[in-house]
Order: sequence, then C-alpha cells, then structure tokens
Amino acid sequence: MQITYLYHSGFLVETDQKVLIFDYYTENGKHKSVDLKKYQGKTIYVFVSHAHEDHFDREILQWEKDVTYILSDDVQVPNGFQGRVISMKHHEKKEIDGIEMTTLQSNDEGVAFLVKADGKTLYHGGDLNWWHWDGESEAFLQDIEKSYCTEIDRLQGENIDAAFVAVDPRLEKRYDMAVDYFMEKIGARALFPMHFWGDFSVCEKLKQKPYGSQVMQIQKEGDSFFL
Repeated sequence: MQITYLYHSGFLVETDQKVLIFDYYTENGKHKSVDLKKYQGKTIYVFVSHAHEDHFDREILQWEKDVTYILSDDVQVPNGFQGRVISMKHHEKKEIDGIEMTTLQSNDEGVAFLVKADGKTLYHGGDLNWWHWDGESEAFLQDIEKSYCTEIDRLQGENIDAAFVAVDPRLEKRYDMAVDYFMEKIGARALFPMHFWGDFSVCEKLKQKPYGSQVMQIQKEGDSFFL
C-alpha cells in the first residue's frame, strides 16, 4: 500500500487493485491536482467527509465518469450528476465492490470514515477532532471532549493500518489532544497527521511522542509512504 499526502486533509491511498482519495482539496487550484490517468486499470473511490470547502473541492465532480463517490450526506451534487454516488450518514455501514465502510459522527460537520479495502484498514477523521478552543465555555469544551472520546471509543478492537487524524495548530498547545487520545485508545500501524494548514512542524513535534515511531513525517505535498 502506498499513501500520498496531497494537501491539508487530503490523501491518496493506492492498493494493489484500488485507489482511494480522501478529502481532496486544492484551495482554488493553488495546490497540485491528482492525475487520474496514472491509475488506469485500478478502480477509483473518492471519499468526502463533509461539505466544508477545505474538505470538498468541487473539482472532483469533473471526474464523474471515472470514479465512485462516497459522500457524507451533507454533501450535495448537482441535479443530473452522472457519477456513481454512495451517500452515508453517521453510524452507518455499507459495502461496495468489496470495500467495507463505516462512519462515525463528527463533532463539527459530517462523518469520519473507517474503510476496509484489499486487506487494509484505514481511518480518516474528517473534522472529528478534540476542538479545545481558548475562550469557549466550559460546557462547550466538555461537550467536545465527550463527543470526541465517545466516537473514537467506537473503534476499539479495530486493527488500523493507517490513521489520518487532525492536529490543527490553531488550537495552539492543545493541537495534539485528539491524536494523543486516538493513539492511546486505538492505535495505528502508521499515523498520518492532517489538517495542519501547511505547518509541517507539527509532524516533527509528534515524532517526539511515545508513539513517535508510528508517525509519518510529512515534509511537503506529494510525499509518499509505503506500508
């Protein structure tokens, strides 16, 4: 399995038979697009965790003849859209072409995905995160903590090969709360930080953690990792 960091929360996962693209985003074309021609002969699946523009780049809708779309149910496609669309709400399980997909409920918008394909298990958190913002009420912070931990706990018992988890530096010193909890309670063979807005230093910081050997140190867009 080869995993390529695209930008922000976007990743491309290539297995022997399939290509899975998560939360593709180019920021109005400022960042490199995916060339689907490179993957001829493989089936392509595009996952969108929710409709926020930094997770749902409408460029993907131009790929309609070549891919299957697995979309959070808050993501809308135009009338007459010809692509193959699978819509998922939270706490739902579906299977398509041998891919098993289960969703968690985000504490922001949309869903997080647990995906099993070609013998690999992947977790993509979307905007499910431990959003501990300075200035918010204690009631808000407690609700966020409860919602995040409750959803992540639903993954207990899963043997996750690659996990894509938010480490947003805007949370300042609390940027790592979500990933700390995830690695303590669930774990993953390989941890891919995401949602870090181009601040690659967070990857280096996470390498100093007890689970640092499992952190994939992303240094630039297009970095690829073989698992």
